Amino acid sequence: MLDQDARQAVARLARELLSLKPFINALEPPVPVALMADNTAVQPSAEFNDEDHTRLEQLLNVVAAGVGAPQLKACSTAASLTIFEEVVSKRLAIGEYYESVSRIPASALPDIREVVEEVIKDSFDRKFSCSKVVSFDGTVLRAYAGGAQNQKVVVLVSGCGMPAKLCERWMDFLGKDHFIITWETRGLFEETKNFDALAFDVIAQAKDLFAVMDHFGVEVAHLMGHCGGAVIALLAASSRPARVSSMSLWHGDLELGPDCPRTKHQHHLKPLMLMAAEGRPHAASIHKLVGRALLANTRADMAHIVLYPYVNAELLFRYGRLNGCIMDTDISYVFSKVFHPTLVVTSEEDDTAHPAGSKITAEKLPNAILHVEPHGDHMSLFDAQPKITELAARFISGEMLPGVASVASE
Repeated sequence: MLDQDARQAVARLARELLSLKPFINALEPPVPVALMADNTAVQPSAEFNDEDHTRLEQLLNVVAAGVGAPQLKACSTAASLTIFEEVVSKRLAIGEYYESVSRIPASALPDIREVVEEVIKDSFDRKFSCSKVVSFDGTVLRAYAGGAQNQKVVVLVSGCGMPAKLCERWMDFLGKDHFIITWETRGLFEETKNFDALAFDVIAQAKDLFAVMDHFGVEVAHLMGHCGGAVIALLAASSRPARVSSMSLWHGDLELGPDCPRTKHQHHLKPLMLMAAEGRPHAASIHKLVGRALLANTRADMAHIVLYPYVNAELLFRYGRLNGCIMDTDISYVFSKVFHPTLVVTSEEDDTAHPAGSKITAEKLPNAILHVEPHGDHMSLFDAQPKITELAARFISGEMLPGVASVASE
């Protein structure tokens, strides 16, 4: 039997491994895991012996197998970890509870599996069922859907290369009153052996949106574009306007020509993407240089999601092609073709996607509302705070009328 502390520790481990699954899947197994707590390595107590170490590793792998994650290897030091393995160790933070789990007896295996299954029941993959969708050129996409059946449909177009779980809070909120759909970027999540033969430009990525809608039998939907997803949403709305009822564009990473201001992040990332896209040798060289600066500039609680497309050289090559196209496509040519009611949201403090891009977009679109928050960085969007989610709900429901800019108060 598991005591209460052990049950809580196993449940936490299962939740974190579920969250880490895409990230760990991209690493070479077995993935080394150091004992970390508060972002620092922890030394086991003197009583922690080799048998305890072996039992801890066995527990890690029982839970990993239960959630469908690759095998792990407990290690005694963090010194030899790559930055990506460090992300895994920090996220699991086993050092905070290893005393509770290291001495769980083998006889408790049924209880461990029961706890893991309880966690899985409340997981993202259970709330939003995953489907394999075949797009126009044979690319297999991983799509998620859930929420209120037979209600207005919202298609969430997330940032390129981001696991769907990044938008879980948005999907939880919108799913209360809407049927919510999203998908993960082509070629980056499902195994694609013939990636080089597939299309990767923005037109192909917009076609994926409609392939996902078709798969779920959705004729018309509201498109919610986050970050680079705003580009895909705009292109989709301009190419097949009858299938879009309205749009909202959130902190869009928008290329609008040389006169539009860019952040330092945009100045640095675009050439990095284009260089990685030139070929696998270029991507491999860049991957070797991806260091702690990347980790230092990423929120710790989101590092395992945001850094996913950088985990290995092959992913970086594919990400460079896909995201490079998004960042390199001047989307302003579609503005005169998009007449849908559109909410454009940004923040004065966004130092990832320059707010000027959103402001210009709202000005140029014929039927848009601009909403500018005074505070909040780029990643705060995914916190889905009530003030912002309520704004989205009002617009999607039709309560807000285009024509008047909205600037949030302090």
